[in-house]
Amino acid sequence: MESCVRNSGVMETTEPSLSRYFVPMLLLQMIAPSSEHFIVTGLQGPILAPFGGIVELSCQLSPPQNAEHMEIRWFRDRYTQPVYLYNNGKDLHVETISRYVERTELRKEAIREGKVTLRILNVTVDDHGEYHCFFKDGDFDEEAITDVKVTGRDGSL
Repeated sequence: MESCVRNSGVMETTEPSLSRYFVPMLLLQMIAPSSEHFIVTGLQGPILAPFGGIVELSCQLSPPQNAEHMEIRWFRDRYTQPVYLYNNGKDLHVETISRYVERTELRKEAIREGKVTLRILNVTVDDHGEYHCFFKDGDFDEEAITDVKVTGRDGSL
């Protein structure tokens, strides 16, 4: 129950005002992470990939969350030319750079926790360089970059 006090001809309430609670709650909502926001973390490089062998590049969402409905794109230097593209539960090979179609797969065993692994088979010297792991959920997106160095059969660079 709210009581009133007469002060200099003006009525004032003695109960705390709603704005006293509303402003702190609004600020908390602005700084607290929403389910739409995340960061993407990847392997710290450089990752050594044996020529002719297999390399696995992992990345994950933090905080962990289901990524089955998201777009997950691995690309090199151009976003529009993916090494691998997954969107809303489907692998989209038709948009992938042709030289990667038969040599890549996206391991999704932990996708419900936001973790995926790009597997590149039969590594060539052209696979040397940066790989972007990109997650998109609605209008929000983030990426992590992993550097790959192709080594000779004997492990030399």
